[in-house]
Amino acid sequence: MSQKLTRFYFIGIIFILFAIAIVYRLIQIQTDPFFTTLSDTVGNQASVKVKTYEPVRGNIYDRWGNLLAGNTEVYEIGVNLNQVKEDDKADLVSFLSSTTGVDRELVSERVNIPYEPNSESPNFAVFSTIFKNAPKEMIEEIEMAQEENSHLRSVSWTGRLKRTYPEGSMGINYLGFYSSDGFYGVEGFYNNILSTTSTQTSISMNPYDVMAIPEIPEGAGIILTIDREIQNRVEEIMDRVIKENGASSGTAIVYDPETGEILAMTSTPRADPNLSTGSILDQYPVESVDGYDVQTPFNRAVMQTYEPGSVFKVFTMAAALDSGTVTPDTEFVDTGVEEYGGLTIYNWDYGAWGVQTMTGCMQHSLNVCMVWLVKQMGTETFYNYLSAFNLDRKTNVDLDNEVSYPLLSPNNPTPFGSDPLLTRWTDSMTATQAFGQGVAVTPIRMIASIAALANDGRMMAPHIQKAIIQDGRIRYYNPKIVSTPIKPETAHTITDMLAISLEGESSTALVEGYRVSGKTGTAEIPTSQGYTTGLTNASFVGWGPSSDPKFIVYIWLEKPTSSIWASLVTAPVFSEIVENIVILMNIPPDNQREQIASN
Repeated sequence: MSQKLTRFYFIGIIFILFAIAIVYRLIQIQTDPFFTTLSDTVGNQASVKVKTYEPVRGNIYDRWGNLLAGNTEVYEIGVNLNQVKEDDKADLVSFLSSTTGVDRELVSERVNIPYEPNSESPNFAVFSTIFKNAPKEMIEEIEMAQEENSHLRSVSWTGRLKRTYPEGSMGINYLGFYSSDGFYGVEGFYNNILSTTSTQTSISMNPYDVMAIPEIPEGAGIILTIDREIQNRVEEIMDRVIKENGASSGTAIVYDPETGEILAMTSTPRADPNLSTGSILDQYPVESVDGYDVQTPFNRAVMQTYEPGSVFKVFTMAAALDSGTVTPDTEFVDTGVEEYGGLTIYNWDYGAWGVQTMTGCMQHSLNVCMVWLVKQMGTETFYNYLSAFNLDRKTNVDLDNEVSYPLLSPNNPTPFGSDPLLTRWTDSMTATQAFGQGVAVTPIRMIASIAALANDGRMMAPHIQKAIIQDGRIRYYNPKIVSTPIKPETAHTITDMLAISLEGESSTALVEGYRVSGKTGTAEIPTSQGYTTGLTNASFVGWGPSSDPKFIVYIWLEKPTSSIWASLVTAPVFSEIVENIVILMNIPPDNQREQIASN
């Protein structure tokens, strides 16, 4: 009896000690900071999940509200490897290959990735991606198949927003594109406005907790100055004339000289931004230039400089007129040759045109006359006007990756350093710059500066953003005057001279019912071996109606093979573009406008 009692007491003492230990441990867990922190962490992990919300990128519209860049929901399809049974793999591979269009061998390779749930390696696969950017219709097809075949339950998907361009390649050169970031054009320049930072929200895992759906961050929308209809028509025309003239590329800009708004801008090539495979940049060819591989610029209008040739003569004549050096009727005797800085200059046809007025000089595009004008006004005056036209700097247009080339001048003789082997300004360079050789500019720089001639001497800041939509409000861009290089009277005079020039030669740039002003430009192409003779850059700039300009158009065809002369390859392109513009912009013919004004 005593042994049983002793055993009973012993067991009781053990239970009492065990209970005391439990109570002590409970007190320790509740009071020790380490256990308090551990409890909070484990509790939060069990009851709260942190979810990251990626921002919705803002849409891009044309001036009339047509969507140019937006977002659509796509899905990433894959296989949960821990749910795949060996006997189901063959059917699974066949189904995924036929549904997604992915090569059967590639699908098989991804389905058969080893799954090791007990592996200590952090790189073992759990989910294997089969297809990205799947449309909703593909997901619906998979859902229907899963209802009938349980062995397809290992297939799953996640949704996300993909950047899409409803107009395809139209306008891609100024739009740029978006993948994980904004690249080029509007997408690159306004990347920080179109997109915002991602946000994180703690979501309760308790089904009884009521939580408000968090607001997904959204970027601002942008309304562009672009007119979709004008853009589309200009691209159609340029695509055709590039092919017809055998040109290696073509660039065109339509611009409002009164506001600096870009109404259309195109250059070739134009990539398809909606392709599901490969990089969009792979669609831009790489060519060898002087032994170096150079990729074609995404947008030649802002990313490539070139020597424009005789279209540059409008600046030389504007400087001579505005400085009082000459008037439109000032006579010049063209002997066909002029010496300057040790260099002998000839006309484009090596001919001598005899007595000419300044209007005649522009009509016949006489190089010798331009050199004579620089001699009369002086080097300092000439370069002061080029600087006033901002030809020595970028336009700062709101498009990504604008480039510029230094204007070689007495004020900037060694832009690349003091190395004598590098390009340096010389007196003779002034002579060639007077008619647009030895100076390199972008098409956007040219049209922005020349637009001053069509806008009473006022040069506006070029821009492609018309308004920003953010938080339910619209903020409009206010046009800005960046320079007034010439007087209004000078602008009117040269506009009239260039209209007379086109009419005098019965130019193919003329537009029936509308008086327009313009200038051709044919430029030899510089290489490391000197200037080419068989290939040229053909350009044309024109604006109208001459009495009250509402548009200015700049055209550049690179290396046309049908003819080297701009008067034959780019002048008629201007006429065709303007014939469409006046209809799309609802600009009445001159006689109707004059009648309305008189009434």
